[in-house]
Parts: sequence; C-alpha cells; structure tokens
Amino acid sequence: MKNAVIGLTIAIISFTSFSMNNGHNADHGDQQTQFKKFQSDGITLSDFHARASIGRNKNSGIYGKIQTLKTERLVSISTSFASAAEVHEHINNGGVMRMRKVEGGLTINPSQPMVMEPGGYHIMLVGLHQQLIAGGLIDLMLEFESGPILDISVPVVSVKKIHH
Repeated sequence: MKNAVIGLTIAIISFTSFSMNNGHNADHGDQQTQFKKFQSDGITLSDFHARASIGRNKNSGIYGKIQTLKTERLVSISTSFASAAEVHEHINNGGVMRMRKVEGGLTINPSQPMVMEPGGYHIMLVGLHQQLIAGGLIDLMLEFESGPILDISVPVVSVKKIHH
C-alpha cells in the first residue's frame, strides 16, 4: 500500500509539473527553444521565439524573421494565449523611445527580410491568459494579404536567452 501511495504521489507531481510548463516537461525545456524553419507559399519564417513572462506582466513579445519571394503584407496575427497579438515598433520620438502599434499591416520586401527583435519591430502579445514559461510552446497564426495563413508553434525562451 505504501508503494502505491508513493507511486501515485510521484505521478501527480509529474503531471502537475508537466501541466505548469504548458504541456512540456521542464527537464526538456532547452529542446523546445529552437524554432524549426517554416516555409510555405513563398514565405519563410525562421528564428521565431516568444519571451517568457516577467513577473505578473500581462504582455510579452514574439521575435523572428520573415522572408518572402515577392512583396507581401502581414495583415493579421492571433494566438490562443493572449487577448490580442499586434505588430508593434519602437520609434525615437524626440530622443525618447516609444512603442506603437503598426496600423494597416506590415510590409515585407523580398530584397530585405523583416527581422523582428527587441527594440524594433516585434509581435506584441497583449492580455496574456496565462504566464508564458520558458521551455513551453505557444500557437501563433500569421495571415498574409495574398492569402496564406500560417499556423506555427513558437518556443518560449527566458529573457536571458533573448538578450544574449
């Protein structure tokens, strides 16, 4: 009986740990931090990653690179992990850096890939439904003006990995 209780306790702890890490075992978190390049309809997505939550902050960012074979416009973004997903940019306004939502979509030119990174263009997750935990994955849907809708899984990485 004692062994059955110990076994059940271990199973419950393992399941709880698995659930709290967005369905990914914390022991394998480093394996989830690499985004596999995704290609479809002349669009290539690479190096995508989401920033893990900082404290109780209800917002986060997603970074990555988009390359296209022809001029394209990213017109819509969504995820089940936040109330809204928007393209934002940082601008220098009289010596003060400010962040603002990009209205009307984001144009990507084939001669210049769109690199989304901290301090520049990025996808802003607004109103997170839960904390993003390093090692987990989140769903992201990107819709382009010419028709492609790309559904991807984005790894969540720690703030330390983003800044190094």
